[in-house]
Amino acid sequence: MPEPDLSATEKMALESTIARLKPAIRSSASRFSVKSLLIKIGFFTLLLIAWQLVAWAQWVPSYILPGPIDVGRSFIEIYLDGRLFISIGASLRRMFFGYGLSAVGGIVIGVLSARSQLFRDTFGSLILALQSIPSVCWLPFALIWIGLNEYAILAVVVLGAVFSIASATESAILNIPPIYLRVGRVFGAKGFTFARDILFFAALPELIGGLKLGWTFAWRSLMAAELIRQDLFGVGRLLETGRSYNDSAMMIAAMVTILIIGLIVDRAVFGTLESRIRIRWGLQK
Repeated sequence: MPEPDLSATEKMALESTIARLKPAIRSSASRFSVKSLLIKIGFFTLLLIAWQLVAWAQWVPSYILPGPIDVGRSFIEIYLDGRLFISIGASLRRMFFGYGLSAVGGIVIGVLSARSQLFRDTFGSLILALQSIPSVCWLPFALIWIGLNEYAILAVVVLGAVFSIASATESAILNIPPIYLRVGRVFGAKGFTFARDILFFAALPELIGGLKLGWTFAWRSLMAAELIRQDLFGVGRLLETGRSYNDSAMMIAAMVTILIIGLIVDRAVFGTLESRIRIRWGLQK
């Protein structure tokens, strides 16, 4: 059914109404955001209070369940003696190097698997099988094949993330609307130019999700791998140090540090990238 034509006066009135509603909509969204933030703050505040009350009640020994105050003291201790930031720096250095290798390798493998039926039927099936193996299972092999050194830790990080990134890259390319591929061929894009200018940008919104998932797997793999050596620094090593001294407060402090770093990378890096790409591609709701 055809839409009725609007007169110039009606169009101006409609545009004026929309302009008046926009500030109200933005104000409503702002109030909702503040309300959501206050709810989260209130929830976690009550959670910490309940945790501290349980710790003071001593229903379980303090060395098993320390309270938030004890965990805070442990944070201050590892901060003052310099272990906290040294450990964070060491872990992030390993993470960026290992994750960088995983991202490059995973994207290359994923593109090959998506564009070559032969590769998909052979190596693609193997990658899908290897993706189901927990990353910590690679640790004994890394120790035997490489030795007890930094390269073994990096190998575990790479093996823990590369297969998930490859699988996500393949899925992102296979889900590209066929019209984009036809347009690229019409304009004469072939080989590397076709992969760079057509495949990469068309698959980018979904690919970012795969890279985010790969970061999560790599971060978990690194924390497990850092437990093996006693002569290195790392956030995972802080966890093992706490276990060695039966210090649950330090263990929880290390876990909170791992959680905070993961959230910062997830929200500040991947969250920002996802938001900008959605806006750029017209996908923002």
